Amino acid sequence: MRLKRLAGVGAGFSLVELLLVAALGVGLCGVAFQLLLGEARQGGALAQRLILRRLQRRTLQLIKGDLADAQRWQLQPDPQPDWPCSMAHRDVLIAIHPAHGSAPVLYSLGTAPSGIWRGQVLMRCGPAFDLQGRSNASSTYQNRVVLDAIETIKLQQPAGLPVIEMELEQLLNGGANNNHSKPVRSTAVG
Repeated sequence: MRLKRLAGVGAGFSLVELLLVAALGVGLCGVAFQLLLGEARQGGALAQRLILRRLQRRTLQLIKGDLADAQRWQLQPDPQPDWPCSMAHRDVLIAIHPAHGSAPVLYSLGTAPSGIWRGQVLMRCGPAFDLQGRSNASSTYQNRVVLDAIETIKLQQPAGLPVIEMELEQLLNGGANNNHSKPVRSTAVG
């Protein structure tokens, strides 16, 4: 049996054409990979922003809870030797005097007490909480970190109003070795 020769001898692709198509395919895969990587970075940054906002809301709720039980409060009070917690070179932002007459609950800003925290920290010096999450006035006072990686925090009381405005700004990733950190802000009135 004789094999017939194909009519178009040059019917295949040349090596140059195959290499060109392969290079184009690799280039398109690279672009697609970069787009997916960028999308993943944006998703991670969004998730981190949502976590920071949740922590900020929790912090604002904690302060509002302490203010709800207050007889009075004082913004940026002078240091007192009889405060129940050491301030360790931190600035006291607010002293909240409870209605039941115990020592004031203090919120301070300053350097972290240990290396596990990032940047400046907001600390609460106040009574411990019970299992239901209520402040236990008869417990000993504890100095605990409430929030870390704080860029700025502002507390002010509008003249003549019994409210406090609080503006809080944190950096994503704590700002450490990250030139692309953007602030995450929260503002509340309570």
